[in-house]
Amino acid sequence: MNKKLIIEIRKGGLGDHLFYSHLPRIAKQTGAFDTVYISNHSFFRNEDYKKLIWESNPFLDGFTDDRGVFHFSTYVNDTQNLLDTLMLLYGLEDHVRMHNPEIYYRPEVKAELKGVILYDPNFVSYTGDLKSAHLIQKWFTHNNITVDYQMAVLGKRKLILKNQHLLSAKDIFDFCSILISAEKIFCLNTGTAALATALGVKCNVFYGKGLDKGYMHSKSNNYIYLGTDYNIFDYFKKSVYIVYNSFQMLKNR
Repeated sequence: MNKKLIIEIRKGGLGDHLFYSHLPRIAKQTGAFDTVYISNHSFFRNEDYKKLIWESNPFLDGFTDDRGVFHFSTYVNDTQNLLDTLMLLYGLEDHVRMHNPEIYYRPEVKAELKGVILYDPNFVSYTGDLKSAHLIQKWFTHNNITVDYQMAVLGKRKLILKNQHLLSAKDIFDFCSILISAEKIFCLNTGTAALATALGVKCNVFYGKGLDKGYMHSKSNNYIYLGTDYNIFDYFKKSVYIVYNSFQMLKNR
C-alpha cells in the first residue's frame, strides 16, 4: 500500500515554507512515506515561493487538490530547533537534529557583488519590538561596519537605513544570486535569514525584544539582539492589537 504524506502549509511567508522544506527528503529517505505532496490549499504570499522551494525539490511528488496535514509549533530546546519540532510532529525521525531549510535551486554568482556588505530592511512577520532602524544603525556605527547596499523596499514593513545605495532583485531567483554573491548579509529575523541558510550562506540576523526563541533556528547564523526602541505608547498599541486579534480568532471559530 502506498504511504502518502500531504503537507498543507497554512502560513504563507518565505520563511514559513522553508521551515517545512526538509520534510519530503526525510519522509522518503527514512521510508516513512512512499510519496509526498503539497496541498494546493496551502497559502503562498508569492507564487515564486512554490517554484523555488517545492517545484525544484526532487523528493516531492507534486501538488494535489486534496487537503493535507498542517502542524506548527515553535517548541525548541538546547538540542532541538523549530525544524526538528516540525519533523517530529509529522511522525518523522532521521535521528538528526538542528536541521536547516533546504532548497535545490542553484543560483548564479554575481561577480560585481564580490566583497559587498548587504543589508535587507524588509520583513513581514514580527521580528521583535523594533519600530525603526535606529538601533540597527547604532550597531553598525559601534562595530565600524559600512553597508555598501541596502535592498529596495518591498512592502509596508521595513526598517530602513538612511542615505544608502539601493539594490533591487528582479525576482526571488535573482535575490538568491544576490545572497550567495555578497560578502556579508545583514537582515531582520525573517524569510531572508531562512533563505540564506538554505543557500548555505551565513547571515547576521537582527532581532528585538519579545521574539520567540524558536525563530532563531539556525546554528549557522549570527543572531544579534538589539533590545527595543518601543515607548509606553507603542506597548499600549501592541496590547490593543493582541486583544483585537484574539477577539477576531474567537469570533471566527
